[in-house]
Amino acid sequence: MKSMHKKVLAVCVGLALGSGLSGTAMAASAPSLSVINWWTAGSEAKAMHVLVEMMKAKGVNIQNDAIAGGGGAQARTILKTRLMEGQIPGAAQIKGVEIQQWGHTGLLANIDAAAQSEDWDKNIPTVINNYMKYKGNYVAAPMDLHRLNWLWYNRAILKKSGIAAAPQTWPELMADLAKVKAAGFTPMAGGGNGWMIATEFDPIALETGGPAWYKDVFVKLDPKAIDSPTMVKALERLRAIEAYTPKSLAGRTWNFDTALVAHGKAAFQIMGDWANGQFEFLHVTPGGPQVGCVAFPGTAKEFIYNVDSFIFFRQNTPEKRAAELKLAETMVSPKFQLLFNKYKGSIPDLMNVSLNGYNACQKKSRAQFLVARKDNGLVPSFSQNMSTYGPPTGAFIDSLDKFYTSNESPQAAAAAMAKRVEVAKSQD
Repeated sequence: MKSMHKKVLAVCVGLALGSGLSGTAMAASAPSLSVINWWTAGSEAKAMHVLVEMMKAKGVNIQNDAIAGGGGAQARTILKTRLMEGQIPGAAQIKGVEIQQWGHTGLLANIDAAAQSEDWDKNIPTVINNYMKYKGNYVAAPMDLHRLNWLWYNRAILKKSGIAAAPQTWPELMADLAKVKAAGFTPMAGGGNGWMIATEFDPIALETGGPAWYKDVFVKLDPKAIDSPTMVKALERLRAIEAYTPKSLAGRTWNFDTALVAHGKAAFQIMGDWANGQFEFLHVTPGGPQVGCVAFPGTAKEFIYNVDSFIFFRQNTPEKRAAELKLAETMVSPKFQLLFNKYKGSIPDLMNVSLNGYNACQKKSRAQFLVARKDNGLVPSFSQNMSTYGPPTGAFIDSLDKFYTSNESPQAAAAAMAKRVEVAKSQD
């Protein structure tokens, strides 16, 4: 990634930040900012519409450049291509450790002025703010806080399968999946692509090895922790889940799977709480009579977190600079965070925003975040780019995808994963 960033920097400094682009023509009308993201599901588009309308009221036109592709890989590629062509967006969806790498390019804008408006240092948890700063200055704005370790379930299917309550432990989950299958229903919806497989593996890994081992693997990238009996056990559990997931779902999207659970076509889905927003979009309220939510079995005390954030770029006109500061202020304003996260299925980054009107699963998420923060139970999601930078994340996802879609043994997969990650570590 570093080599790509260097190429982007060399081209963009000459094209966008100098006099190569005409700023005078753009200043003649209301400023327009491109916002690159990968939110294409119905609930995500509805949430983004809130931003577009709020910015329109402030005299700024937002071009919602939503680019389909699992986990944002395609959006990142298009972002780099546009930058190399001198097309500077107002903001782009970049998360976690990757923000620091973009900071190295010199292309990012200082948005401290926006951060002061809502006192981000005070009202946003430090674990989130640490990602948003580069060399002490804010260069990114957080929009949501997601929990990964959720299990969503259809209440009617569980009842018809003779299951009285949602599973709390791994043995209970395995027993329930067997009961659902015996009753003639689809047990698990998932496995559509590498990103989804990794997202499902996220809580499986945490449940298997616990927070310390999880961090050794996905934060420290320790080869001994990766190629270990614990990883073998976690991969065995992923394969056990795969056995209850129809092969016909390969190539399907996460929101397709969410609809299966919502409409009584599948019993369970392992997915972050963006699924929560999609259930609401389908007029099915999680925590209500149709669909329930429970922490993935064995992870009730932990909170695997994902924070969607947007980086901001140095602009070539005062008008665009003012517009992007308005955008950053709006993204982290109480009014926006309240509405956006309600639709997105997440919770606000601003801890001083009330959850009145949110569903029961979102309220559970806020409560568990506060407990996990106090009890050292916060864990950065590897599948969502929160624990490490791009190449190692890609190595984990590629390894899991290969394992899931082949007859590779768990032992061989763990060894191959460790080797891929070691190679990827040199590609920073």
